[in-house]
Amino acid sequence: MGLDRMIRFLLAFAMVLAGVWRTEAAAQIPVRVGGYEFPPFVETDRDGPHGLTLRLIALLNGVQGHYRFEFVPVSARRRYGDLVEGRFDVMFFENPQWEWRDQGFPVDFTKVFLQGGEVYIALAQPGRGQDYFDDVAGKRLVGILGYHYGFAGYDADPERLARRFDLKLVSSHRSSIEMVLSGRRDMAVVTDAYLNAFLRASPQAGERLLISRRMDQVYEHRVLVRRDGPIDAAVMDRLMTELGQSGRLGDLWREEGIR
Repeated sequence: MGLDRMIRFLLAFAMVLAGVWRTEAAAQIPVRVGGYEFPPFVETDRDGPHGLTLRLIALLNGVQGHYRFEFVPVSARRRYGDLVEGRFDVMFFENPQWEWRDQGFPVDFTKVFLQGGEVYIALAQPGRGQDYFDDVAGKRLVGILGYHYGFAGYDADPERLARRFDLKLVSSHRSSIEMVLSGRRDMAVVTDAYLNAFLRASPQAGERLLISRRMDQVYEHRVLVRRDGPIDAAVMDRLMTELGQSGRLGDLWREEGIR
């Protein structure tokens, strides 16, 4: 075969492959995955969003070809309205207690695929022990805007939280921890997953913090699925179960220091 014929053959072959790829990509059903700032599940910096949600999306796209999972950024407070407007189809690491079922939103949930929780932190001081966390009354608290807290009955309304609990709301767990370390707030509520990652990166901070053994709430993370969307809860449940049985989920949690 001459060089010209070889080049023409390779170009034709490449065009066939490109056509097949476009056909397969077009045949995939897009599933929009909503995610809000919730370290280490979703974190955003100047390079864009990253975290466990994005890694889980990559895993799901790598083990099947029927659906194409795509990340859609939302805010914690706006996620309820975005769901009603159909802006996203599924959301990982959600909990039915966080207003979804009480308010009657058109959603279903998979089985629990990860457990975790939130703990209290305060400055370590002589004579201060675990009983410091028994009561939040009279303490200057800090938490995250749009989050739900067990001590408040999972109420996320900023005005009521400020009025009832002197709870200052910020945008990140790092800010919460830094406010406690600087003495500007007495107590913060942070996710155990983020706190573990923070202390691995800043072990000296761990010597200055008192961490509660009692959790404010225990997470039972599920996948939230919008009804009448492109994928239903049963299919999503099956995909998550397959990832768990294959060991991929366990590897992901260990890599992120969650288990």
